Amino acid sequence: MKLRIFAIATFLIPLNSATPTQAATYPILNENWQTVNSPLINKNWDASLTTASQTKAIILTQANTNNGTLTLGQAADIISRWLEAKQKIFAPPFDREILANLTTSILYSDTLKAIESLRSTNAYYRYGVQKVESVERFAASGNKATIEVRVTEDVTLYQKGQVENSSFNTKLVRYSLEYWDGVWKIADAQVIN
Repeated sequence: MKLRIFAIATFLIPLNSATPTQAATYPILNENWQTVNSPLINKNWDASLTTASQTKAIILTQANTNNGTLTLGQAADIISRWLEAKQKIFAPPFDREILANLTTSILYSDTLKAIESLRSTNAYYRYGVQKVESVERFAASGNKATIEVRVTEDVTLYQKGQVENSSFNTKLVRYSLEYWDGVWKIADAQVIN
């Protein structure tokens, strides 16, 4: 049970994916990207570079819905807000309002169960470093999008005031996003490796 809670609170594991309707591949120059919407994307990339060079490549698409459009920068920002919010969601005050603002579907219900389990066992998580290292892939279609990011997290599980488990690592995580009630939210997440 402790391992399941730890896995849920660390990355929340299930999977859901979306298929892009249009896609373009752009080279990634480095992992310190910048853009108007996110500090994660470099908007000054050199179009003369090819994916055969020493750069990485990602698939960029844009999801269009009747009420909203999701860009790579916005998707990365949603993931960054989720990482920051986990400190308030998985520890007192176990903030369900922040959870409801950022998540929906499977991720929302699994997180509620994890919160209840943490409360009933007098446990909580504390986070140190939480950082999106890079965006590996992004695809969007209609009201769904999928983004794969390398996330570094330093997380410690406390139970009855004592350290129960601790980890500091970088993992590839796939997040599924859905346009819900006029807002893009995280519907699901899966640790890839």
